[in-house]
Amino acid sequence: MLDVHPPHAPSYTWKDFFIHLATITIGLLIAISLEQSVEAVHHRQEVRETRAALQEEHQENIKRFHRNVRSHLRALAQLHSNLRVYMYLRDHPGTPEAKLPGAVRWPLFEEEPVKAAWSTAERTNVLALMPAAEVRKFTADYFQLDYAWQLYQPVITVMARCVTYYTHTSDVSSLSPAELAQVIDCTEQAQSLQTIYGDQLSQIGKNKDYAPVPSWWQMIPFFQMEESTKRAETNHEAYSQTERDIDSALAADPAGPPKDH
Repeated sequence: MLDVHPPHAPSYTWKDFFIHLATITIGLLIAISLEQSVEAVHHRQEVRETRAALQEEHQENIKRFHRNVRSHLRALAQLHSNLRVYMYLRDHPGTPEAKLPGAVRWPLFEEEPVKAAWSTAERTNVLALMPAAEVRKFTADYFQLDYAWQLYQPVITVMARCVTYYTHTSDVSSLSPAELAQVIDCTEQAQSLQTIYGDQLSQIGKNKDYAPVPSWWQMIPFFQMEESTKRAETNHEAYSQTERDIDSALAADPAGPPKDH
């Protein structure tokens, strides 16, 4: 008869156990390190691609901004010309178009800033991987551009009201006194709103990336504001009364004047 004996189980020592445990631990650390390395490379690639897209979009917005500045100046001049024509017609009813002091046009030339790359970056977590200062700069740029575009929307709305007479005539000489009064008021509103838009363009122009732009006074012409301001400052008696009103109003500010640092 044959004796069958079970195989002898290998004997393990504490040394073997710790070697086995160390092998597993090292393997896990290597796997985690490789995963983190791959993720880091992927993040760097994401940041690089996002930064390139944002810079390209930034350059396009600079070009659009300068075209919008020129369009804004053109619009202010055209609105001023339109107002001169309508006021002349109010004072000289029935004057034929050939004898009017200008040609009526309605300028709508502004371009909306592009923000596809920025919108994409906001939908992902890539902005969290970029330096905070860089993200703040992009955020401020896009906010300023978008704010200017929002300020321009009321201009479009008012101008649409100004041209309602086109529904029945294209000849401004045929406008009735009531229509002239309406379009004069509407044009003055358009000028005011266009000026507010121009002020925001001036603020954007303080950013060296968007400079140079015309002076602030040049961005809000046809209102005699600069001349009025200078005249007020030379009229010392009247100006001192205004200064007292201003000082009284500012006295209500509990924080006081801003301090220089």
